Amino acid sequence: MKKILFGLMLLLLAADFIFAGGEHEASATKFEKQSLNFGGSSTVLPIMEEAIEAYQKLHPEITISYEAPGSSAGIKGVMDGTYSLGGSSRKIKDPEAKAGVNKTTISLDGLAVVVNGKVTSNSLSLKQIAEIFAGKITNWKQVGGPDMKIILINRDEASGTRATFQELVLDHVIGKGGKFDNAAIIVESNGDMVTKVGTTPYSIGYCGFGYIDRAKSSGAQTVTIDGVTPETKNVYNHTYPLSRELFVVHMGSIKAGSVEEDFVKFLLSKDGQKIVKNVGYIPLP
Repeated sequence: MKKILFGLMLLLLAADFIFAGGEHEASATKFEKQSLNFGGSSTVLPIMEEAIEAYQKLHPEITISYEAPGSSAGIKGVMDGTYSLGGSSRKIKDPEAKAGVNKTTISLDGLAVVVNGKVTSNSLSLKQIAEIFAGKITNWKQVGGPDMKIILINRDEASGTRATFQELVLDHVIGKGGKFDNAAIIVESNGDMVTKVGTTPYSIGYCGFGYIDRAKSSGAQTVTIDGVTPETKNVYNHTYPLSRELFVVHMGSIKAGSVEEDFVKFLLSKDGQKIVKNVGYIPLP
């Protein structure tokens, strides 16, 4: 079943590439001087920061800003015109799609489960992870670790990463309606998450692959899930259970000849996908 679903995902990715057209190279077109506001997912932030910097060198007449209030805020911003492009680490919801929100996949990603360095157990099952975040397992001793209370670190409700974690972990293991433990400490970004886990003894959280190095430098470590390590190759070979896509979101089809269209083509180009890899995410196959 996993292989069938992943195959369907690759077909969707191919459709996205058709949108970009041909070889996906950014044009040499010179645009009128203008400033654009993009915003959304903090997971997508590292890609956007590097891509915007590189794109503006190609087009010095263009100024682009990217805010990172979360995927839901980014999608809402696209809907109300605050942003002309948004970043999202979660799927578009049905009401959003009905309102005209569309997406273009720009990267693959995985969610890494990270624990504080004082946690001696670095291997968990997906079932154990779900029960930890649901508050059913509350002591590290229950999963082969030290006899210490588990400190949960979770993302805020506007986070696309939280929504994806809910879907891939709690919904998958416990079932629809599975709820996070309300006792968790809430943080607002991937960066805040890895810093908090790294500095909070006996804590556990999760982050996008692009933040793994920062997590380790903050004093956290990743865990294997059912024996599978959070690595790019395990997303490509379909064995890592917490895999997802990252998106640029927009209203309807992006206007032909616009800066927004050209910027998305740049993200999908060889140079854009090199940026995706350089900041720790997974280029499209």
